[in-house]
Amino acid sequence: MRSKKIVRLNANENFYGCSSKVLDAIRKKIPEVNFYPDYHPSMLESEIAKRLNLLSSNIVAGAGSVRIIEGLIYSLVNKNEEVLTFDRSFAMYRIITEGQGKVCRIAKQKDYINDINNLLPLVNKKTKLIFIDNPCNPTGTIISHKSIEKLLKSIPSSIFVVLDEAYSEYVTDKSYPDSRKLFENFPNLIILRSFSKMYGLAGMRVGYAAGNEKTILKLKESRIPYPLNYLAIDASIAALEDEKFVSESRKKNDAERTFLYDGLSKTNLRTVASQANFLFVHFDHNMEKENLFASLLTENILVCDLSIFGFDKCLRIGVGDRKINTKIIQCASEI
Repeated sequence: MRSKKIVRLNANENFYGCSSKVLDAIRKKIPEVNFYPDYHPSMLESEIAKRLNLLSSNIVAGAGSVRIIEGLIYSLVNKNEEVLTFDRSFAMYRIITEGQGKVCRIAKQKDYINDINNLLPLVNKKTKLIFIDNPCNPTGTIISHKSIEKLLKSIPSSIFVVLDEAYSEYVTDKSYPDSRKLFENFPNLIILRSFSKMYGLAGMRVGYAAGNEKTILKLKESRIPYPLNYLAIDASIAALEDEKFVSESRKKNDAERTFLYDGLSKTNLRTVASQANFLFVHFDHNMEKENLFASLLTENILVCDLSIFGFDKCLRIGVGDRKINTKIIQCASEI
């Protein structure tokens, strides 16, 4: 008897897959995988630049956002300089910084939100790079345009601010920053985005950064040749072109995110309102967390136990469709 397929809600992938146009682009390229990809993914960078009304010299693409993050820390932060970010943020900021033998200072969140007022007191003469994931992973919360603008106005222009917008396409809150507009006035702002989430290309590993030409040149000079595989380049361009898929995925996620949040909240679980494609649930005791994780797994639903990233008593639950979300709520009500 064949076992049921696991429903993966542990890695924030697009529950609805990817655009059919992406699959068509991949099929066309499969017979040519004996060839090397472009030495530099200039065509993709050019397409991204067009959509942001920037030059291709303002864009660098790489093998996922993590590779861009690694390049930023390597290229911009000297050994005697420091990185600054928040607790309960994307764990790779700290892991990569410390892996390069550099210091990563951590500011406290407030009510699961990256509060700029808690970060500013930690800025010092050694601070070189500030990472802010917005929406935050794993809490799903956002900070506003005014908050980012306040930060940029409060620090020296020699400090880079990286606004990691991996989940920006899922956001429906009107207070969300217009990072492209902020970029016009603050050349130390770097915008980081991904094809792994809304575009459904997690397996292709494609991310990119937008920044001033001098900064982007440093990143391009330090990256390895052939940074993206042969299929990924055309798949990413096709993904950009299918705006209908993005719009429909956003609409579905918004409705199901609300349904799942309301349902989990009624079970008295401490569930954080999210602007991403997942929800953050914080438990009073690890046993409660482990019970829900196990209960969901018996239903073939895999969620993320955040202890693997150093966050105790927390689960991150991806947003599924109505059938899956109903099952999650049912399991939670029985804990």
